Amino acid sequence: MKHSNRTGIWIPREIECLDQLTVTEKYLLSEIRSLTLARGCFASNAYFATLLKKKPDTISKMITKLKRLNFISQKSFDGRRRELSYCLGLKSESKPKENPTCLPQKSYADTHLSEVAFISNTTKINNKITKNPLDVWKEFLKWTNELAPTTRIRIQSASGPESLAKQDRIFWENFSVRMRPLFGS
Repeated sequence: MKHSNRTGIWIPREIECLDQLTVTEKYLLSEIRSLTLARGCFASNAYFATLLKKKPDTISKMITKLKRLNFISQKSFDGRRRELSYCLGLKSESKPKENPTCLPQKSYADTHLSEVAFISNTTKINNKITKNPLDVWKEFLKWTNELAPTTRIRIQSASGPESLAKQDRIFWENFSVRMRPLFGS
């Protein structure tokens, strides 16, 4: 993995407020999330060790902890290469506690304050698995009712995921990644 295209690590609020993780573990989880959303996380412990200036053994222990807390899972391993997947909130009993000391994030669209969304993987769509991408979009639009009014209106007025911009697109990608197992994609 090359460092040349990297611009840094951004820690989303859903990770930032996890009190059970150290700052380094939050960095690692954020990087795994970023890679998962991009094209899949195939990064090695050596890559993470170089990035975070830690030993590979330390990275291995951190990954084990993140798996145990169900914040990540190992999707595949072919003997040489593994794929990790970000899955914060997949298991309802592992759902992180809300931290009242975390301040609400201000919407960039207006002056309303709202909590940053936490999308749970435990949502079932009519208790059945479907493969229709339109159903994922409809569920996403329903889910946007939990967002700040201006964000919700902006997203709900979009014709589809392809017409979403920046932050709204991140909401969509985050939602669709978590919904993929339910829709059989």
